[in-house]
Amino acid sequence: MPYTASLDGIRAIAALVIVAYHARIPGLPGGFFGVDVFFVLSGYLVTRLLAEEYAQSGTIRYRAFMQRRIRRLSPALLTMLAAYLLAAPWLFAEVPFARHVRDAWWSALYLLNYASVFGEPVAILGNVWSLAVEMQFYLLWPLVLLIVLKMPRPAALAALAALYLLATAWRAASPEHLGDVWAFYIRTDTHCSGLLLGSFIGLLNPPAPARRTAACMAMAGIVILAFALTFYSTKWIVTVQYGFTVAEAAAALLVVACPSWLGGAVFAWLGRMSYGLYLWHYPIMRALREQGWENHDWPAILAVGGTLGLLCAAASHHWVEGRFYRRRAG
Repeated sequence: MPYTASLDGIRAIAALVIVAYHARIPGLPGGFFGVDVFFVLSGYLVTRLLAEEYAQSGTIRYRAFMQRRIRRLSPALLTMLAAYLLAAPWLFAEVPFARHVRDAWWSALYLLNYASVFGEPVAILGNVWSLAVEMQFYLLWPLVLLIVLKMPRPAALAALAALYLLATAWRAASPEHLGDVWAFYIRTDTHCSGLLLGSFIGLLNPPAPARRTAACMAMAGIVILAFALTFYSTKWIVTVQYGFTVAEAAAALLVVACPSWLGGAVFAWLGRMSYGLYLWHYPIMRALREQGWENHDWPAILAVGGTLGLLCAAASHHWVEGRFYRRRAG
């Protein structure tokens, strides 16, 4: 699958939305939907790659796939967790160090979401739950896709569409959303629909639309996403039943359109930094608040936290992820 700079641009949009949300910019109550953009894009890319491998070899090498996923995600994550554990006793002194260690341990195992559901809630690393959802999806998806790809193409597409609809219906119908909202939000079974929608698009692999059509689709995606970000109902049931689906639809339009302007140098670079930025910005912003910065200080939190997060992301990309890729290529 060739590199597409515009997909990095979509990553950049998702990351910037999440950073702005965690800075608590007024008027952006639904900024957490940026995670759903990441999910749709991840499902799309992974399924495209696996489907191409199956088409070429007639199988999916599960072990090789998981090794690639771990090599892609773990070095940067473990680097951030090591820095977090070194700084936590000073930056988050009110939280027992044993709890920091516990959260870092479950984060490294990609189990923080369910560890938080069935155990003590996460203290600081509240952003790592989405990595757990993705990794748990990666563990199962090649096995599911191997079965689906043996079907005739129309049946395979129908199967993926059915899985997406079932996941969406399960989230809307599941009674847990009336109780612990956070636990409901971070579970893989209740938050995998975006990954499944992206997987459907990846298997469908529609041809690139004409330039004008792509521009219209991208504009529609931006407008729909903006609506999702700004229109967040205080009634959680409304968000569960409609909000995630709206954000996923916006992401789907952007992925299919993949407009060239999203592949510009700045967007593409931010997209390449997006994983590290996602990892680093949240604990940094939490640390700023621990030092007395309040919600009304959001411009300073955004500027300082966003800048430090981006610097850490760039350093991680160059010295951790970049070094690993060079070693792997050699």
